[in-house]
Amino acid sequence: MTNILMMMATVVVLWILFAFGGWFWVFVSAKQNGKLLKPEDFAAKIDADNGQIIDVRESEPYKRSHIMGARNISAMNFLQGKSGLRQDRDIFLYDDNLRNVVRVAKSLKKQGYDKEKIFILRGGFSRYEGKKTK
Repeated sequence: MTNILMMMATVVVLWILFAFGGWFWVFVSAKQNGKLLKPEDFAAKIDADNGQIIDVRESEPYKRSHIMGARNISAMNFLQGKSGLRQDRDIFLYDDNLRNVVRVAKSLKKQGYDKEKIFILRGGFSRYEGKKTK
């Protein structure tokens, strides 16, 4: 009985460490490949700058609602090196979660885009309170 409880406790602890480790890796990767901004700071920066707002979600969620002025370029296009974005202007990236945005930011950085011009929405589109469609 004691062995079973110890094994269950070990599994729970390992699961928690694995879950936290995955989140921590995504968070650190975001900071290495762009500037991670809170939703209110992201909205303020968009209002202040004339940047390129990119929704990396698939087309269906984008059609339902998106940040005003955003273009829809799915993460897959970036990973194939087909972004077509200007390197001299700020790039604002968002998705429903950080995982795809981090991949896109990393891809842009590899393509020669400046990390200081890549801004990532922390918390995903659902937390954004700026101007949206619908």
